[in-house]
This record gives sequence, C-alpha cells and structure tokens, in this order.
Amino acid sequence: MEEFDNQSLFNLHRSIIKENMEFLYKGNITVAVVNVLLQIVKNKFSEFKIDYSLQKKIYNIAVECLENVSDHGIPGSDIDSIFLIGKVDGVFFIGTGNIINKNVTNSLVSSLNKINTLDRDGLKSIYKETMTEQLGSNSNDVGLGLIDIALKANNKIDYKINPVNDAQDFFFISS
Repeated sequence: MEEFDNQSLFNLHRSIIKENMEFLYKGNITVAVVNVLLQIVKNKFSEFKIDYSLQKKIYNIAVECLENVSDHGIPGSDIDSIFLIGKVDGVFFIGTGNIINKNVTNSLVSSLNKINTLDRDGLKSIYKETMTEQLGSNSNDVGLGLIDIALKANNKIDYKINPVNDAQDFFFISS
C-alpha cells in the first residue's frame, strides 16, 4: 500500500481538470449531502448530452457509491470524504473516497478482489446469493452495493487503500 499524501490528491485533481472534470465535492458526506449531490448529478445530465440508459447507469452508480460513504465512512474524521464525476477519453467515471476503520480493510479488499474476478453472469449470481443471505437480516454489508456498481459499470472496480494512522485507512473507489 502507498502512503496517503496530499500530492496524490493534487495529482488526481490536476489530471481530472485536464480530462474534463464535471464535478468534485470534498467534505462530510451525510444523508442530506447525498441528496444534494444526487440532485447535482441529475442536473449535470443536461450538459452531458448522453442517452437516458447511460444517465440511469451513472445515477445508480452514484447512489451506490454515495450510500457506501454515508453508511460505512467514519463521520467527524479530520480527512474529508470526496465525490467526483468526470470523463476521461470519452468515458464517464465516478469516484468516492472516505476514511474507514482498519478492521474492515481486509474484508473489503477480499470482497473487491472477488467481485473483480467475476464476469457478468458471475456477478449476477453472487448478487442473487447475497440478496438471499441478507433477506430478513439487518445486515448493512457493503458487498451488495459493490456488486451492483460492478454490474452497472460493466467493468472492474478500481480501488486504492492508503493508511492514515494505526486505526484508519483512506478508501478510494472509482468505476
């Protein structure tokens, strides 16, 4: 794992601006903020000039990514969460980053690695299995949202985990 540093964020920000960054938010991501960010994403669709089915996919991925941050991030952290949407080489991407507890890092990496090895049929199958397992439980498992992101994006989920301190990591995901 690479060490978390401001230079990485600066380089990311600079490259995003160069590659037609559509929107970047940095701050605390609460349920209220999620609603505002999703409205901004909807408003951006008129600028994107893309068909409705792609708009729907982008919106659904944004919902899942933001819900993951809102549900699983650590509120009150010294390091802000981020949400971004942009376009690189004509392809849209969504990214989120937030602080997580180190005690969930290994299971998160394991889930992401498993999801990234599956083809579309495998993703559909594991989605159904996960839905069945969670039916009737109070599970707030991140796996279902990540599977949904992979299905909607129709590609692998890129992620990076950088240590922040002995108890926390910064988790960045993009699709």
